Amino acid sequence: MSEHERRNVLRYAGLTLAAGVGAATGTVAAQETVTDESADGESTTDESVTADGSSGWPSIRGDAGNTGFAPGSTGPKSPVGVAWEYDHGGTFAVGDGTVYLVADDGQVRAIDAVDGSLQWETEITVASREEPVEAMGPPAVAHDTVYVTSKGDEPNLTALDVASGDVRWQESDLGSETNLSPTVADELVFLLADKVLYALDAHDGERRWQFEPGTVTTDDGRERGDYLQRDSVAVAGGTVFALSNKRLIALDAETGDERWTDGVEDWASNTFSGRPIAADGVVAAAKADVVTIYDAETGAERSTIPTHSLDVLTDDRVYAVTDAETGDRKTVTGYDSETGDRVWQPSDGNGSYASAVVDDDSVYVGLEESGVAAFARADGSGKWRVDTGTEPQQVAVVGETVYVGGDALFAIRTEGEEQGDVGDDGEDESASDDGNESAGAGNESTNDTGNESTAGSENESTNDTGNESSDETPGFTAGTSIAGGVLALEWLRRRTGDDE
Repeated sequence: MSEHERRNVLRYAGLTLAAGVGAATGTVAAQETVTDESADGESTTDESVTADGSSGWPSIRGDAGNTGFAPGSTGPKSPVGVAWEYDHGGTFAVGDGTVYLVADDGQVRAIDAVDGSLQWETEITVASREEPVEAMGPPAVAHDTVYVTSKGDEPNLTALDVASGDVRWQESDLGSETNLSPTVADELVFLLADKVLYALDAHDGERRWQFEPGTVTTDDGRERGDYLQRDSVAVAGGTVFALSNKRLIALDAETGDERWTDGVEDWASNTFSGRPIAADGVVAAAKADVVTIYDAETGAERSTIPTHSLDVLTDDRVYAVTDAETGDRKTVTGYDSETGDRVWQPSDGNGSYASAVVDDDSVYVGLEESGVAAFARADGSGKWRVDTGTEPQQVAVVGETVYVGGDALFAIRTEGEEQGDVGDDGEDESASDDGNESAGAGNESTNDTGNESTAGSENESTNDTGNESSDETPGFTAGTSIAGGVLALEWLRRRTGDDE
């Protein structure tokens, strides 16, 4: 057994034992296969790996509108655990049963969403350079294509085939500075480069139009430049919404023609910040010290939210990660999108959170130090918490799976059926000489490049009915048992003995 395997199993077994005695973290569990037999004998597919239009996380904030909202998804139910871990971190998108990762080493990888095994990997090359360039920033996936930007003197946009990683087309003459995060909608790819917004054909890369804001005459009669920010644009209802420092600009997605603009009143001190979010006939943006919600068609202001941060927009709420009123930490707050009233907060009043995404049932928050937690969307009560051992950079929810990106990539699911080791060819290698090698063990997939994907151990779950300790998160349910941890440790002991 490699040292990496020993570390992972020890860490996962430790999580399992801790949960069995009342800790509020999820355990590591192997995940069921893609299809299961229902009671009537028909096969049912795990929604998290289904390629329908409603299931997926095609860009950094979940959709072209940046909403961070996944309607139709429900996330995992307690007891939960890490179904698999892939050793490279980075930012990712999910579609067609695959996680597309722009990894921390500059390569692009396709990871099987079921077991975390590597499907393909590729380096980005450009004609002007002999050596490959590093892929950078969040990818986007649509039209059977993965869109990524890359680092270099001439940043480029590369379109890769989702099945093979082969280059479909490439645009390498956009400028010296991109926003690194393409947005795909309406058969177009939108990308900011050198403060210019480009709309490219999603299928061949042909430039359709480009937009650069002109100067603005302020109340004092001065001409001022106002450049587009590098954050992602939002696209919804045939309109592209882009932020400059002082304006929110709505453009026709097909032509690039300007539809309407809203600006700050005090050019000397106020500004727009963050990224716009658009959905269901509205667009929201952080303007000065509040979040303003506009009618997407006319630009008329509908409401204001008393927060300067904007993370998630659902059908009835705005969620924001902001500095807490007390202590050096961040908290998550939900506001009514019509009245601006504060209507939601997590039951854990002492947590510090880095990000948030939402589905039909839950609010998922990345923990600033390590891991992810789930709270009920209805009342803020704690559902579960998993310590991944790394600070999350991105959280996504697809169907019944939560994906977390940090120093590694994790898939978190409800505890499911046990799987054996998965080899390079994807075949089940759980069988051993005595038939018990796979007891308590999950998937471990190692590819030719030396990158490993390790699925955790399968454990029976029991709920601890004892009192919570002082360091537990209020409202969380312990979802695993001591027996599962013992099985994982016994499996490690036997593997160690076999290797020695």
